[in-house]
Amino acid sequence: MEPDQIQTLMAAFDHTSEAQMRDPHPMYRAFRTQCPVGRSEQHGGFFVVSSYELVKTVFDDYARFSSTEGVGIPPHPYKMLPIDLDPPQQTKFRRVLNPRFTVESVSALAPKVEAKVHELIDAFIERGHADFAAQLVRPLLPAIVLPLLGVPMSDQPQMSAWIEYLTRGRANDLAGVAKAGEQIGAYLMGLVAARRQQPPIDDIMGLLLSSEIDGKPLSDGEIFRVLLIILFGGLDTTSAVMLEALLHLSRNPVDARRLMSGELDWARAIEEFVRYASPIQGLRRTVSEATVLGGQVLVPGDWVFGLHGSANRDPAVFKDADRCVLDRTPNPHLGFGSGAHICLGRNLARLEIRILLQTVLHRIPDYTTPSDFDPEYLAGEARGMKSLPVRFTPGRRRANVRSTEGVA
Repeated sequence: MEPDQIQTLMAAFDHTSEAQMRDPHPMYRAFRTQCPVGRSEQHGGFFVVSSYELVKTVFDDYARFSSTEGVGIPPHPYKMLPIDLDPPQQTKFRRVLNPRFTVESVSALAPKVEAKVHELIDAFIERGHADFAAQLVRPLLPAIVLPLLGVPMSDQPQMSAWIEYLTRGRANDLAGVAKAGEQIGAYLMGLVAARRQQPPIDDIMGLLLSSEIDGKPLSDGEIFRVLLIILFGGLDTTSAVMLEALLHLSRNPVDARRLMSGELDWARAIEEFVRYASPIQGLRRTVSEATVLGGQVLVPGDWVFGLHGSANRDPAVFKDADRCVLDRTPNPHLGFGSGAHICLGRNLARLEIRILLQTVLHRIPDYTTPSDFDPEYLAGEARGMKSLPVRFTPGRRRANVRSTEGVA
């Protein structure tokens, strides 16, 4: 590609464009090889960083590349905590939340996750066809995450709709996004105020209500901003990995058999699914001091957008980077981020992905996607399939089959 062509391509880069994000990897490859730090003129202008080394630098070096002005392009209507903070203040919020997201803590949720996956499969298994996105993956995550936050399950549809709009609508409907932000803000602030008048409950909201930072209780606004980022992470990004993994296993049944036989290690496979899917395609940082990155002069106030989705396909780090290799090792992917802001919920995501995949492969081992299926993707910082239609041999509801306890 000629220099003027790559500059034109870079200037037009827009991660919120469904057309561009349907298959962004050829574009990412051109960026990495010819313009690892270049400028997009979309959304007011920002610098795009595409190579693994430079993306990791952006996310590890919070002294030069700050999160305090927000991490989204276009900006989110609300500041979210702790993602929109830098250490040491960010570390204080993480320290409050970390105990709820350790491997040991999230392992206690395994029976609930497995039971919900079975319940959702029961609803369609006798039909022999389903949309795994609409009928399995997307209903699963709110059922796990919302109770952790103290949000009633009766409010799941509205909560999911608000989060979806805040995620996807910022590029073309700022007024609608602002309205959705006001609505979710009023709802969560009302929930926090109500909980302050109730006896303590052992959930994440209860933890936030009882915690202090620098000797002061968290304000209602701080609690709202923490709940908001957990909702974004818990209801959107994990689903992208699940759907990409389900599609891969339908097209690569040998991998499915090797996983279920124990020939392939589940933990290693899940890391590869995360790398390959890169559910967060990119996040923003704001330059806080004059610096040079990849030969590009940056000044304070510049927006820098690090492309996880490109870094995770960089052949300088990953052999056969465009292939999903389930026994890949080592696998230093950036799918969960890097540095101080590495994903807080990564252990919960790993648990949910493993249980969902194991249960599907156990109960619906012959599911297939149509031979002509060409996935369409939702676009934004996160990228996930809109739908995943499958067919399979009809089965029986769990009440009529032997227990699968221990499968997950």
